[in-house]
Formats: sequence, structure tokens, C-alpha cells
Amino acid sequence: MSVLLPLPEHILEPLERLNKVYFSDAGRTIDFTTGEVIVEQDEECHRLYLVLEGSLVAYRQAESVPGTELPAEVATRKHEVFRAGPGSYVCVQAFFSRAYRSSNEIVALTDTKLAYVDDKTAAVEPELYGSFEHQFIPVLIHELAARNMRIFTNVAAKEEARRLLNRAEMAATLGQLSAGIAHELNNAVGVITRRTEFVAEHLEKFLAEDNKYNSQLFRFGYEDTSFTAASELRAIARKWERELNMPQPAAKVLAHIVPDTKTLVKYGPDFVKHVRNNYSFWELGHDMRDLQVAAKHATGIVRAVKLLGGGNSTRQEGVDVRESVNDAMNLLTNKLKHITVETRLDPCPPITADLTELVQIWTNIINNAYDAMHQANTPAPTVRIATGTLRTAGHDLLPTEYVCVSISNNGPPIPEEIHEKIFNPNFTTKKLGLDFGLGLGLAIVRRLVDSYNGSIGLTSNETETTFTINLPTTQIHGNN
Repeated sequence: MSVLLPLPEHILEPLERLNKVYFSDAGRTIDFTTGEVIVEQDEECHRLYLVLEGSLVAYRQAESVPGTELPAEVATRKHEVFRAGPGSYVCVQAFFSRAYRSSNEIVALTDTKLAYVDDKTAAVEPELYGSFEHQFIPVLIHELAARNMRIFTNVAAKEEARRLLNRAEMAATLGQLSAGIAHELNNAVGVITRRTEFVAEHLEKFLAEDNKYNSQLFRFGYEDTSFTAASELRAIARKWERELNMPQPAAKVLAHIVPDTKTLVKYGPDFVKHVRNNYSFWELGHDMRDLQVAAKHATGIVRAVKLLGGGNSTRQEGVDVRESVNDAMNLLTNKLKHITVETRLDPCPPITADLTELVQIWTNIINNAYDAMHQANTPAPTVRIATGTLRTAGHDLLPTEYVCVSISNNGPPIPEEIHEKIFNPNFTTKKLGLDFGLGLGLAIVRRLVDSYNGSIGLTSNETETTFTINLPTTQIHGNN
């Protein structure tokens, strides 16, 4: 067995003397080549070996207990027991138990030189030191401790491997179930998408035949992709409610369409009067738009989950990242209306991308920001979203132009020690409750960003947490 524990001085000193006295005779050394068997399991062995050079490995086959019979595959399988290097002793048990039978098959891992003593050599008893067995007692005890530690380490390693295997099996089962669920969801979402487009198209034609203002309101609502902070919309709505003597619901709709007095003059009093009486047509168009965006988003979620397993998606050129940011904010309107949202969506070059994948990235990050601030009861919770362009020095293998999106919030800081962990699957900081976390959102985000050959950075302190995503305007390797 190999000595795995450091030898203390009170053992090391007599051990060096033992090796010098008993294992220094050049006539009692043997060389073995790589792969050569030194001793077979259950083979008779009257020698105690000391490894001078090289390394050994010991294997053992399971043995049947009386009254039981092992399956053939178990009985013939060899299991590694230990490895030994220079300074280690081999065949200790066989030699000192006087059973003289090796419990393991010992094989040379590399070209190896061994020194040995046998019964006759060990019978020479140096004066002052006692018998050979007596001199080796400290070494034997130390070897026993080393073996116990090795057994414990192996058991712990096997237990961890078993745990990881169980998780892998659970993940595989979940993957199979997810594939079936994804298929059914895709079918259902596909029906919603097609029917929504059909209804929207024919509803607008029907409204145009009946009343041009109704059709116009419906179109305004259907095409409204802008995002205005809830506080700003409320201020504009109060202005119109007060100045135009409008009911609150109608003033809110007009706030979406007409942001200032100059624009109000452009549309004229007849349009304003119609909004007062028929504002629900704008809401109908806006709801149809939300249905389409939500259906596309649901499809994107399924695709994003598949990406964790290496799935592919279809991407197109000329995608405006700002449109995807607006879509993400529209999908989260019910949450964002409770906080302040500040945007600076500067023009940026179009990229090759899938719009729903981008929406999935921003939605996960913004949603996490909201949840963190809500959970911590952050005073004056605020999310800031900005877009821009990053240009780098030219390189044959790397893009030189990136679209940058930064999403910040003033919630609690993310501890530095978990900055990497938050991107791992199944890691979540959310508490149990109605809005518990599955620990998949940021894992999907990183997977998506990586699939674009992009990068994601995180900075966090007591005042602000910011995720910065850089996506290349071109895909150098043409993947996805």
C-alpha cells in the first residue's frame, strides 16, 4: 500500500535506517517494465517490496461469500485499490500476517525498480533495535491510517459521482418531458399567432368601412411599440384630463398617442373628441399587439430552453435591438408600472439576430432586477436601460463592432462571491413564494449571449447593479 500521509519525524528517521539496513542490497532489486504483473491476486508472496523508482497500481476482483454467487460481470471486473510510488511498501499485509498470499494483483504503471526483503533477510535482527516486525510497527500504523484515509476519500468521491449521476438522470428525464411540452406549446402558440394576425387584419378592414377614426385608433394601438415610463404617462394623462376635460381612461389613451400640445394641434379637435368617446378601439389594437408579442415571446422561451441543450435557432439580418428592448418592456408592463423606468435608447447598427431571443435576454434581466428590488423593498426602485455602440481594434478572428445594452437597477448589491454562480443553472437567490425562482433565467441569458459570440458583464455595488451585454453586429463564424 502507498504512504499517502506525510511521515512525521519520529517515523521518518527510523524508516530511513530500515531502508538503509534492509533495502540497500543491489542484489535484492528487480526491474519491471510498464504493464508487467509483479504479483497476481491470491499468488503466494514471501517478499516485502519497497518502490525505488516508478509507480505501481493494485487491482482486486470481488470474491464470492460462502452461500452466494456473484454475477459473472461482477466476478470478472477488476477494481483499482491503490497506487504506489517511490518510498511506498507493497505486499505489506501478506508479509507481516504470515499468510504469504497477495490480496491484490499488482501491476507496473511505469518502468519500475523494486527492492525487497524476504523471510531470511528479515530474520537478521540488528542489535539495539529489536526484531524486523517490531521496527516496522510505527510504519504499519501509519500505513493503516493512510489506507483509512484513502478508503474515505474513495467513498466520498463515489458518493459525489453517484449524486451527479442522479442529477444527470433527472436532467435527462426533464429534457425528455420538456421536449414533449415544448412541442405541444409550439402548436398552441402557433394557433394563437396565426389567428391573432388574421383577426387583426380583418378587424381593421371592418372598422375602416364603418368609421375612419375607429380604424385609426385601432391602428395606433396595434402599431404602438414605444415605451414611456409609467410616471411620465401619468403626468401627460393628467394634463389632458385637466385641459381637455376628458375621462381618465380616454386621457390615458391620448397620452400614448399625443405626447404634447404641438402634436395635439396636428390631429385636431375631431380626433380628440373621438378618442374621448371611443378610446377602447385603441386599447383593442394594443391588446392585439400584446397577444402577438406574447405569442412570439412564448415561442422564444421554448427555443431558449432548448439552447441549454445545444439547440439551434433561425436568425435574420437587420434586426434593431431597440425594438426588442421595447418589446421586452411592453411584456413587463404590469411590473414596470410600479417602478421608475429610465431609457436612453441611442441609435445603433442593426445586427444578425432572432428578435424573440433578444426579448428573452432583456426580459430575464429586467424581471430579475424588479424581483430583487421588490424583495428588498428598495426605496424609489428604478431600472435604467441604455443602448449604444462599441468599436474595438480590428482583428481577423474577432468582430470590430458591437451593440451594447446596459440594464441597471438601484436594488441590493449582488455579492462578488456569487457573480459567476448566478449564471449557473438551478442557482437562485429568490425566496419561496408566488414569484419563486427556478434558477434558469440567467443561465439562459448567458447561453444566448454566448451563442451570438457576445459577452455579458456584471458590476454591483451599494448604489447600482448593472448588466452589460455586447453583441457583435456580424457573426464571424456564421453559426446559428
